[in-house]
Parts: sequence; C-alpha cells; structure tokens
Amino acid sequence: LLMFAYIFLVISCLLMLKPVRNSLFLDKFSVQQLPYVFILVAVTAAFISSAYARFANRMRLDTLIKSSLVFINFNLLGFWLLLHFDYGGGWFIYVFYVWVAIFAVISTSQFWIMANYVFNVREAKRLFGFIGAGAISGGIFGGYLTNYMAPAIGTDNLLIICIVFLAICLLIIQIVWKKRPTDNQTEKSRQQKQVQQQKSSNNPFKLLKSSRHLAYLAGIVGVSVIVANLVDYQYNALVESSITDKDERTAFFGFWLSNLSIISLFIQLFLTRRILSVFGVGPSLFLLPMGILIGAAAIFLYPVLWAAILIKVSDGAFKQSINKAGLELLVLPIPPGVKPQAKSFIDIFIDSLATGIGGVMLIVFTAVLGFSTANISLIIIALILIWVVLIIRIRTEYVQAFRLAIEKRSIDLAEYSVNLEDASIFQSLLKILEGDNERQIAYVLQLLENVKNEQFIPYLQPLITHSSADVRLQALTMLSQYDSPNLSAEVAPLVEDADKEVRTEAIGYLFKHTPEAERNPLLQEYLAHADYRIRGAALMCIARASEHDPGIRDSFNLRELVESTLMNLRKDDLTDTEKTFLKVNVARGIGAAKFPKLYPYLHILLNDDTPEVLQQAVISAGQTRAAEFIPVLIPLLNNKMVRRFAREALSEFGETAIDQLVPHLTDGHEKMNIRMSIPKVLGLIGEQKAVEMLIESLEQDDLLIRFQVLKALNRLRKNYPMLKFNESPIESKIFEETKNYMRTLTILYTQNNGVFDSVPITGGKAQLERVAAARHLLITALEEKLDANLERIFRLLGLKYHLRDMFNAYLGIVSKKQDLRANAVEFLDNVLDPGLKKYIIPIVETNSLNTLIEVGKSQFEMDVPDRKKCFKNLLENYDDWLKACTLHLIAEMKDDTFLSAIGNLVNSREPIVKETAEYALRQLKVAG
Repeated sequence: LLMFAYIFLVISCLLMLKPVRNSLFLDKFSVQQLPYVFILVAVTAAFISSAYARFANRMRLDTLIKSSLVFINFNLLGFWLLLHFDYGGGWFIYVFYVWVAIFAVISTSQFWIMANYVFNVREAKRLFGFIGAGAISGGIFGGYLTNYMAPAIGTDNLLIICIVFLAICLLIIQIVWKKRPTDNQTEKSRQQKQVQQQKSSNNPFKLLKSSRHLAYLAGIVGVSVIVANLVDYQYNALVESSITDKDERTAFFGFWLSNLSIISLFIQLFLTRRILSVFGVGPSLFLLPMGILIGAAAIFLYPVLWAAILIKVSDGAFKQSINKAGLELLVLPIPPGVKPQAKSFIDIFIDSLATGIGGVMLIVFTAVLGFSTANISLIIIALILIWVVLIIRIRTEYVQAFRLAIEKRSIDLAEYSVNLEDASIFQSLLKILEGDNERQIAYVLQLLENVKNEQFIPYLQPLITHSSADVRLQALTMLSQYDSPNLSAEVAPLVEDADKEVRTEAIGYLFKHTPEAERNPLLQEYLAHADYRIRGAALMCIARASEHDPGIRDSFNLRELVESTLMNLRKDDLTDTEKTFLKVNVARGIGAAKFPKLYPYLHILLNDDTPEVLQQAVISAGQTRAAEFIPVLIPLLNNKMVRRFAREALSEFGETAIDQLVPHLTDGHEKMNIRMSIPKVLGLIGEQKAVEMLIESLEQDDLLIRFQVLKALNRLRKNYPMLKFNESPIESKIFEETKNYMRTLTILYTQNNGVFDSVPITGGKAQLERVAAARHLLITALEEKLDANLERIFRLLGLKYHLRDMFNAYLGIVSKKQDLRANAVEFLDNVLDPGLKKYIIPIVETNSLNTLIEVGKSQFEMDVPDRKKCFKNLLENYDDWLKACTLHLIAEMKDDTFLSAIGNLVNSREPIVKETAEYALRQLKVAG
C-alpha cells in the first residue's frame, strides 16, 4: 500500500507537470520551436542518465532517493517563485521543459529500483500488478486534478501541489526503508539483474550487429519514438491554434492525459491478455502503428482539434498497454547475460537518439521544406510502413529465439512482468509438455508456475504420473491452483509415491479439494496410516499449512503431534531407518511451521548423533530465523558433517547473526574451523554491516583467516553490487600487502644468494645435503608465500575496482604467456590510480629479482637483511609454515644464535611449529 501510494503521488505530479510544461511552452513560443526542445531533451537526457548512474553508485539507495526528492522539491519551489513573479524568460521555459522530461525518467526509475529492493521475486510476481495500478491511478487523478485546478488556482500554483505530494513521498520512503526485508534470500533476488549486468561486457553495437532479433527490436523502438515525437508536434500545434488561454490549455492537456490513462487502463485490464492470447505478440504490435495511421490520415484530411485528439488517443492508449506488453515479450528470449545491457542500451541510447532524430526531422521538414502540420502526416505514414516491416521480420526472429531460449534454458525465471500466454509461444510450450524431453518439460513448468490458465490442465494432468519426481511435483503443485476439475481420484495414488515431496503435495491437494467437513478426518486418517512415510507426509502437510493458517495448527494440536511422534521413537518395533526418517520429518516440519512452541524439540534434534537428522535440524533452524538458534549453530561450524549446512543456516539470519559471529572470528583461541567458516557465512549475508565487519577483520594476523575474509568480501562484491566498500582501509591494506610482498622478496633474495656460506658446517657432506634440502624447502615456502601475497593484493584491488577486471588481470599476470602478461600490465597501468600504480606495476611488470630488490630499496626504503635479521623476521612472521621451515633450517645448520627465539616457539599452539622447535632443540643438544 505504501509503494502504491508512492507511485500514485509521483505519477500524479508528473501528470500535472506535463500539462504545465506544454502550456507554458506554447504560451511563450510557437509550436515551431518544439523540435529544438526535442533535441535538447535527447542530449540532456543521455548526459544526465550517464552522470546520474555514476553518482548513484556512490550512495545508499534510500539516501539517493531522499536526496533526489529534496533536490527536486527545491527545484519546483524555484520554478514556482519565477512563475509567481511573472518571470517568463525563454531560457527558463526551455530549462523547465527539459527538467520535466528528466524528472519523468529519474522518478519512475528510482521507484522501480526501490520496488525490486523491497520485494523479492515471489512477492513481485504477486504484487507488481497491483502496485503498477497505482501509476495508472495516479495518472488519472493527476490529469483530472489539473483540469479542475488550473482554471481555479492558476497554472503556476499546480507546482505547490506537486511539492506537497513529493514531501509525502519523502515520508513514505522513510517508512518503507525501515520495513524492507533484510533476509539474505531477498537480497539475492532483488540484485539478480545487477549481477547479470556485471557479467556482461559486450559492446552493445556488436550485440545488435550479431543478433537480428535485437537489431529489429532497436529499430522498432527507434521508429516508434520518432513517430511519437511527430505525433506530439501535431497534437501541440493543433491545441495551440485552437486554445489560446494558458490556464484553459493546461486544463485541456490534463483532462486528456487522464482520459488516455483511463483508456489505457481499460485496454490493459480487459483486452491486452485476450489479444495476446489469441493473436500473439506479432499481430498485437500492429495495433499501435495502425491506430496512429488512422489518426495521421484524419489530421492530413481534417487538421482540426478532434483529429489531434484522435491521434493522441491512438498513440497513448495502445502504447502503455498492448504495445508495452508486446515489447516486454520480445525481450523475454534474450539471454540473461546480455539482456540488461541490451535493454538499457535500447531504452536509453536508442530512445534518446530517436528523440533527437525526430527533432532534426521536424526542423528539416517544417523550417526548411515548409511542411504544414497536416503534411507531417505524410512523414508519419512513411515511418509507419518501416515500422510494419520491422514487426513482420521480428515476429519470425522472436519465435525462433524463444525456441532456442527454451532449449538452452536461458529465459530469466525471475522476469515477473512477462505474460507467457502469448499465442505465438503458447502452442510451443504445450508441445513441449506433450513431449518426452524431461529436462525441457521441467523447465517449461518452472516458466509457467505463476500462469493460471485452464487450457494447461489437460497437459498437466498426465504429468502427475511422469517418471520424473520433479515433473510430478511441479505438475501437482500447479494443478493445486485450480478448484476444478477435481482430480482427487487421480491424485490419491500419489500419497504412496516414492518421493516424499510428492507425497506431501498429494495430501495437500486432497485436503484442499475435499469438502470442508471431511478435511480433518482425511488428515487424521493419514496421520494414523500404517506406513510411517505417509504419516510423515501428513505431518509435513499440516506444518506447512499452519504457517499461514494457525487454525489448522490448533485443530490438530501440532505441538502434541510433534511430541507424540518423538515419544513413539522409543518403540522397539521401529527400525533405525524408520526412526531416522521420522526425526528428519519432524525437523522439516518445525522449519516449515516456524512455530516457537515447537523450537524445544528442534533443540533436541540439534543434538542428535545421526548425520541426516542433524543436517535437517540445522537447515530447519535456519528456516525459523529464531535468534535462539544462532549460538547453537556456531559450534556446529566445527562439525565437518554439517559445516556447509550450518554456514547456510546462519546466513539466513542476516544482520541478526553478525554481532554474534564476529567475536568468534576475532578470538584467537577459537577453533580454527569455526574461525575459517565465519567469513564464508558473512559472505552469504548481503548486508552492509557484513561488509564493514569483514573489512575490519582484514587486520587479522593469521594469513589463512585473512584470505578467507578477502574471499568473502569478493563474494559480496560480486553478488551484491549495491553494497558500499570503504576504499580508505582497502587502499591501506593494498599498500601493506605490497610492502609485505617486497619484504618477502628481500628475504628470498637473501636465501637465493647463499649468505649462510660463512656459517661453519661440521657435519660433513651429509649435513651439507640436509642444510641444502632445508634451504630449498624454505625457498619454496617463500615463493608460495609470494604467490599467496600477490593473490591477496589482486583480491583487494577487486574491492576497489571492477572485480572481474582485476580477476582477469591477475590471470594474465600469473600466466606463462608473455603476451598475456604484457596485456595485463598495460591494462593495470591505465586503470590503477597513480598512488597505487607506482607500487603495483613494478611487482607485476618484471620477473627479475635483482630489479625488484632495487625497487624495494627506492620505494619502501628496504635493505637486504643479513643472516641474523633474515631469520629473526621469519621467526616473527605470522605464517606458521614459514616459521617451521626456518626452524628446520636452523636445526640442520645447528646454529645456536637463535636459541632464545626457539624457546619462544617451543610451546606454540600450532603443532607444526611446536614440533619443529623441539626438533631444533634436540639438534642443538639443548633438549633430550
């Protein structure tokens, strides 16, 4: 309701501002100036959209929207003051015209971004139709309000109403942001498109060149925009010549904008679905150009006001209903990897380009060639012929692209706005359901899961006996949407199906399609069934239903049912398999019911020794999102049987779990498996707080933990593009890692240049060989440390720059192919900031150790350490493996210079360090 109110108010404002804009423009200028403002709108819109996108990446969404609304209101206040004091400068009218166009793009775009941020995919499919009706309702209200208020209070005072409406929007945003869901799954859903857009790096012009489908789509959009501009010119010209009073003209524009919204709403509600279902996307797209053709012909023959209204009605009514739905369908088969980029390119660049072309054409034909308003219809008719040819060609490409998309399973299942009942593809889908390709059948069922059409029933009915359990389950789930026909007789045998989900869904179907008075006895019968699997399915059915209907939970006393099931496990006649099944089923039921009075039983199952039971109990604990399970799940990160399930379960708690997870990550005495797992959990939680906690954890001394923290941050950067990463600590860590890299290089240089030759070796050849082997082991460890160090540097760079770019650059740098390395270095040289470049480029550009040592001396003021300092640095290093290798070399050299350092490590918590230190003491004959 809040989002409905928000878009209602925004569109109401827009439908008031457009009449004001048009009326003011025609009051100050003649319609002949309109082409110039079209060009100005095109250029400005392209520039502002690009600049806005860059600016938006630096701000949190709610802050961005609130700041924009405040800025817009101040603009409106300024415009009102100028109008109120009768300022009518030409520049002001031009600015206001362009400003309204930009406001229309940004305000609606921000709303739908917010909607995708607030609702997950499932909610969006249910609610976006209702919320979208708010836009149409706002259009109707705003236009009629303009028609009524403009003569009463004056055109300029309509801006005050808009200011009030947008101020209310500010309050709504404040409330909506606080109420938004914060669970991880919602975060993943709402950012799916941004992730796909990151993955796509194709040149949009190449995309259009390589795909006729996309090229025709861009052509249709471009031609339709040019025609719309010509229609707008004719409409404004005839209004200007017919209505001379400014306020009356404003009222007229508002009145007909509302009428267009009503007609569009009527077509959308009552005709769009039927027309698409009967004729398909191709023929449906002809309605808009044919309607405009009739209007253009009318203006050519009778250039009067009623003809202008006719062409505007034809354009406005079909554009936002049937034509919009058809264009959405044309986008459907485009692969997800290129869809966001291609659609954005067409919606922004092609639209802006076409707007500019329309303006240039009007200047040429009116100002240069002297075409009258009526003669513009000839240009419109010629463009409509091109439009029709493009529609004919794209229909064939569309059907072929859709078939290919189904075969490759590349249709975006999260596309909430698409109606799959288009006649062009309907029969193709039905044929697949009749076929024997299990993979394609399952995929089509997923596509159609939210489409309710009784024509599907005859095709779904045979699938409930399909050999695939997934197909049986999906078909049964979809059939449950229909009250008739009642297929209980066909579904009843599925209660004994081999698949537990099918059994549960079958009982649910029978429960729904049984007369109300007989429902409880039916479930009681299944709860008392001789087969424990059917009893389990009945329990699961009750648990699922009880989440949304507490009455079912009470009528069956779900708590007592769960307790009695667990108590019955004491029976001697139950096999271990039966006991395990029943406990797993109880755990599943508690997770589905989310009923706090059942949680004590889940605590019991979380202490079960059976792996299957424990795994399901962990999963269910995550499903409940009850904070009491967080401290129970954290220790299970140390249990390899359920570690993965525990990580995913903890991530379900979202921000709630972060404060309890971080202390375990930073506790040096915590078990290593738990510490290593916590960054992975945080990497699954798409919250800003997870980013901030992980960035703070980059200070971890343990390199293994630090590496896991970096991987988690990279995962968040990849999966949640809207999260913000504070660059200051990241840059600091890049510098630190680079310095550590150079420090390790100096130690490696020391080892490679044999500074220990002066150390006396008294054990003969055998000792020399052991020393050489120990030194080789240390050199190998140092080289591995450098490799890990370099990877950490690039993972950090991926948090500051584009993650995919830095990953590809890293692959080039570590490649053995010289050309790939050179390309990667050149790329980095052009991308990195100067402050980072001077440290990073020398490391990746040269393989010469001697050259790098000179860089270390000049850039970091490092000297090559002598023998004593070299060992001291290694023994104080945070890398336990390096400590062990160093102790081993000292032991083989029998160098007693570092006896105190060995003493500091002999009681290390790390077994490998402790054991090697003890070995060194024995070699030095200090310990027995």
